[in-house]
Amino acid sequence: MLILLLGTNIYLPWRLGNLFSLQNKIWLYILFAVGIISAFVSMSLKTRFSNILVSIYYNLATTWIGFFLFMCCLLVLLEITLLIHKFPPKQTGVVFVSLAALLTIYSMINAQFFRVSSEDIPLQKLENEIKIVQISDVHLGVSRSKNYLAKIVKKTNEINPDFVVITGDLADSKRALSQNMFTPLKDLKMPAFFVYGNHDVYVGLDEIIKRLNECNVKVLQNEVIDIMGITLVGINYMRADDSVYDPHQVTDETIIEILPTLDMHHDKPIVMLHHGPWGISYMNQYGVDLVLAGHTHGGQIFPISFMANKIFPYNKGLHEYNGTYIYVSQGVATYMPRMRLGTKNEINVINLRN
Repeated sequence: MLILLLGTNIYLPWRLGNLFSLQNKIWLYILFAVGIISAFVSMSLKTRFSNILVSIYYNLATTWIGFFLFMCCLLVLLEITLLIHKFPPKQTGVVFVSLAALLTIYSMINAQFFRVSSEDIPLQKLENEIKIVQISDVHLGVSRSKNYLAKIVKKTNEINPDFVVITGDLADSKRALSQNMFTPLKDLKMPAFFVYGNHDVYVGLDEIIKRLNECNVKVLQNEVIDIMGITLVGINYMRADDSVYDPHQVTDETIIEILPTLDMHHDKPIVMLHHGPWGISYMNQYGVDLVLAGHTHGGQIFPISFMANKIFPYNKGLHEYNGTYIYVSQGVATYMPRMRLGTKNEINVINLRN
């Protein structure tokens, strides 16, 4: 991966320099190098500092990452096209950069809004129909503000579910802890439950839990509760088992170890909340009827969304494994570039049917 990143950061400016007949390409090489380095630096800074300069730096650096991704994809098409037919270099360069810019602008606009996605899921042993709103991957902080969360809360109240579940990555930077960003959650008119994701740990889990308690949001940490005739289980962010490598690992806990310790009530439908969409084979063994997860963002930007479908067996939407359903939200916001191409920001309405 590192070799690929290095190679594209050398080849792309070289190709652009040739298209525009630049004698000295050094400034292009510097621009591309600064862009990539800034993305990594800004990701580190946002978990340590909360000032406006870090926010601006992060958003500029990650926007460059999106623009760079589109240029890389278009470069493949460009090279194939040039093998078939030669075009005037300068005009080709203008079209190339313009297309990448247009894709960037469209993706940024698309990422400013969220939609409501609804799914009906039949559960055995369910006595009454239940409506749940799932909110996942808000990523409050340098990218999303208190106002964005307020819009989510307003729409949730309009939907009027029986209760709300928040499946992790509510925050992703220190700025989320310094701007009273969680306070719109106080306006929820129904019970709300939260399980944490990896980014919540990076930012400061104890502080997030404290603020959620102040907003009357119940934090579930490997806990089981009964609500409206179902068993609701919330487990911490963890790997499925010790054989799995997770670059976002924040605990030594594993799903296979935790499940036997939970007192789940099998006379009722069991709905499990976990930030990551994995470990379903173990959950199935313990009689879980439905898993609600997030984390993947559906891949967020094509072609990453295509790769995400290969990486995650359950990348987005509803799936079934031996009678256990798993629903994976694409998330109501974005990570790194505030861009969406081929995916959407969404809050999810889960209608449980008997």
